[in-house]
Amino acid sequence: MKKMMKKLAVVFCLVFVISALAACGSDSGSTSSSGSANTESSSGKTDIVTGTWKQVSDMDGTWIFTFGDGKAKLVGETTGFTGEGTYTLDEANGKLNVMIDGWTAPKDFTYTLNGNNLKLVSTYASYDLTKQ
Repeated sequence: MKKMMKKLAVVFCLVFVISALAACGSDSGSTSSSGSANTESSSGKTDIVTGTWKQVSDMDGTWIFTFGDGKAKLVGETTGFTGEGTYTLDEANGKLNVMIDGWTAPKDFTYTLNGNNLKLVSTYASYDLTKQ
């Protein structure tokens, strides 16, 4: 029983040390060319649109985009629409390509990022989003 307790204590110590070292890792929130901090997703990939963005409009209703890891989700709180899909970001050209299930084709947006405000403009739609 004593041997097992010693082994268990060693395992707990190792877990504690590994956790402490992981918490001291390098800062992954690098700054992009637009001056905004990137947000890290679960796989470690980052880009400037990663996160949850919300638009509240009297005319267009409430829309929530969630981006991260190349995956996109769009929720229309007013309309009840929910769709998931993918996105690709071209930071050099200020372009964001989004494909959501339920859309007939991908949408190419030109984006403008100013702090916590993201404006997406395409031929078909325009969104003024605020980071949540």
